[in-house]
Amino acid sequence: MKTRGILTIAIGRKFAIQARYLSISCMLHAPDIPRAVITDCPRMLEDYYDVVLPYKSEYGNPFASKTRLHLYTPFDMTLFLDADSLVVSSPGFCWKALEDSSFVYTGKLIKSGIWYFDVERTLKKTGFPWVPDFNSGMLLFKNDRAAQKVFDTACDFMGRPEEFHVPFFRGDMLPDEPFFALSFAQFGIEPHGDYGRFSRTLIGAEKITINTVKGIARFKKHGKPVFPMAVHFCGRLGMTAYAIEKLRLRLHFFSLLDRLIINPLARLRKIVNHA
Repeated sequence: MKTRGILTIAIGRKFAIQARYLSISCMLHAPDIPRAVITDCPRMLEDYYDVVLPYKSEYGNPFASKTRLHLYTPFDMTLFLDADSLVVSSPGFCWKALEDSSFVYTGKLIKSGIWYFDVERTLKKTGFPWVPDFNSGMLLFKNDRAAQKVFDTACDFMGRPEEFHVPFFRGDMLPDEPFFALSFAQFGIEPHGDYGRFSRTLIGAEKITINTVKGIARFKKHGKPVFPMAVHFCGRLGMTAYAIEKLRLRLHFFSLLDRLIINPLARLRKIVNHA
């Protein structure tokens, strides 16, 4: 039987804390799906993930490591989510998208404009008819040869950033998305039409309603309604909403009532039972 699981990357304490909240949201909405994390903070996450995978520095920084996910994943089919994502409903339906493809992502095709690089110049250089504008906070893939080629090709492109004039990110790191985009274009893998149900960021969003505990996420994304099973909280608006949802999860799972009354009573009961 093929294994299916959720995978994330958490390099550094800040991202390990984010990965904890992602795990908590999975406990709430996807308790039956195994979870794995790539991290350099194993003690912080060993109680939250079924599989803790040691971060391999030879694979590069966290962005570069995304192009090596196929070398990390313990699953036959993997749903990768960035650590600053929260699951708001069961992602079980996502696996169906892999029936006819080895690699699934969401986004839109572009042929002009500026997106990490000059799109027209890049298309002219490569001969590709398009590249996708997408967010790599969610990737869905099989651990097969076709997906491995996508990862390896993205890694190869990432090793040649000067050819595509991709600027460095946060001073000394390269973003992974433009190189995945080039790989997708090379293999003709177009964005998956998910009708706004997979994962979405809050960039360009309006009329936002999110309640992670209740399993609600609905908003308009560039004018179109979306109802994602996971929300990726990147961007300034995302950070504000993320703080609210983390507090909501914390109050739900780690309430003051539990800490001050219920937990001490449970400990007392254990002492009495073993007396």
